Amino acid sequence: MANASAMTQPSMDTVIAIETMRQAALAFTAPEQVAELSRKLLQHHASHKRTERERRAMAAAAAVLAADLAIVQPSANGVTAIDRLARARVAAPEGERQAIAALQQARFRLLQLDSETGPEGVAVRDMLSGEMLRILHGELPPLPIGMIWFARLALLGEGVGCLAGTITPLDPGAFSLARTQAPRSEQGRLRWAESVYAHVVRHGGLEVAGLNQPQQSCGEGDGAAHELRAGLAGVAMAWAGLGAAAPNAELLQKTRAMIDLPTLLHILACAITARHSGKPELTAGLECMLRVQIETLAQRERAGFATLRLDTVAAAVEAAIRSGEHTPGSRVLFAELRRRVGGSVESHTDNPALDRLMQRIQALRAKTVDHGCTEPEALSAAEKVAELLDRHGLSLSALDFQTQPCASVGVQTNRRRITAIDTCVPAIAAFFDCRVWVERSKGAELRYVFFGLRGDVTAAEYLYERVEQAFATETARFRNGRLYFDMAGERRLATTSFQTGLAQGIAAKLEDMRLARNATQRSASGRDLVPVKAALVKAAFEKLGLNLHPRVVGGSRSVLTDAFAAGQTAGRAFNHNRAIG
Repeated sequence: MANASAMTQPSMDTVIAIETMRQAALAFTAPEQVAELSRKLLQHHASHKRTERERRAMAAAAAVLAADLAIVQPSANGVTAIDRLARARVAAPEGERQAIAALQQARFRLLQLDSETGPEGVAVRDMLSGEMLRILHGELPPLPIGMIWFARLALLGEGVGCLAGTITPLDPGAFSLARTQAPRSEQGRLRWAESVYAHVVRHGGLEVAGLNQPQQSCGEGDGAAHELRAGLAGVAMAWAGLGAAAPNAELLQKTRAMIDLPTLLHILACAITARHSGKPELTAGLECMLRVQIETLAQRERAGFATLRLDTVAAAVEAAIRSGEHTPGSRVLFAELRRRVGGSVESHTDNPALDRLMQRIQALRAKTVDHGCTEPEALSAAEKVAELLDRHGLSLSALDFQTQPCASVGVQTNRRRITAIDTCVPAIAAFFDCRVWVERSKGAELRYVFFGLRGDVTAAEYLYERVEQAFATETARFRNGRLYFDMAGERRLATTSFQTGLAQGIAAKLEDMRLARNATQRSASGRDLVPVKAALVKAAFEKLGLNLHPRVVGGSRSVLTDAFAAGQTAGRAFNHNRAIG
């Protein structure tokens, strides 16, 4: 892992990369951990002496600061959310890995603003060490010189850093506590941050427009808008300004990208505040945000890879109501929005024909899953399944076809490294009009996820299993042959070369079969299902709000020509008409 101080020529791109990775690290925090930290920050405050609005504001502040603490608080085995992100992105581009390394080394600091904000950043003084630093930033408003901050700072080079978390301006009371409880060692900085944050939550803190409060343009005296933290205010105002207009793709993506439990609870509380404050436009905007986020979570659950479930959110709402952080209105609003988007997740479809198709594919899998199959048998099986899918697609009316559900299926491998068989995976996905991605993290086995129409992903899983069996069968056959016998001293490379050729042969043959299948499909039906499917899958995938990074599987590698050619021949020589079972 690159050292943060080794990052050369820090720029705004560096700042953006660090903030992007910080947001990504939030996905590796446990909701229960954030909730527990939030409760800890709220402990011992006299809630009976607070108004309902003050209690909601305290709960919102606690949720924000708890999330900021959660990504750096070690688990029982000493691993933080940022560490888990680093493991998951071990193969990420160098810039991302450097940004993660900078986040891992970021530290909480007590800072005093020493210059006006400008394009080159701001000058600050570390009030404990006396060190002068220049902070690069994205969007800091004009701030008064001498103001005291409490923030986590990531160093980018000698005397240069950027903010790596929530900026908390301190009033005199909070500043006094921060100075008197300053840590004597690095290990004490997290406990120090908890103490400062707890004081700010329980006693309030310095409010600065554009920093920890929305800018004045949100509406003078608009309490609900001012309770929104700065990162959400712009999106909420954009929704509020839409009226009856439809949101654009950028606004939808921003809304989906900020989904996590603390944010959902925060928006929910602000929506209730806006409703009671008589702010119909803001209320409508916040409820639209919530509806999109709840719908996205429901889509992820239906697709089979939800990390935050709607039942978990509902339980967190109930817990917040019991603790006094939310009012019962939050329960009513969440339940109503969940009902509107159909939050329940069903494991079946209302289409009997599709259910019968799924049963036929599963029956095919059951017949062969425990038996080895050759490469010709694997590809012949692919043709049979494709025929079933096409027959199903062509039998549907246009409306029925466009309302088919999308789903995902995960294929767990027993490998931790990319090998020749992985070259076939994109071809398998393309053959069945699916999208595919690989989930990998340090020390974990590779897992592929196929996403598409329900019948297609089941068929893709089936074909992957057939190809996997074909690899075992064909490789065993090669190792029993004369060519392998004659390659004494190079047999390991010979096997790798054969499998590389086999993978390329299978992938090429699948592509040829796909093109032929599509041509036959068009001539038989008079309409092209491929672009219709692609549009359906694309629209469903966008609703998941996922951010995937493209990766080329395979690449150049040294091979033995004869073994490679033997594998390629085995990959392309098969009988189209030979079916399984």
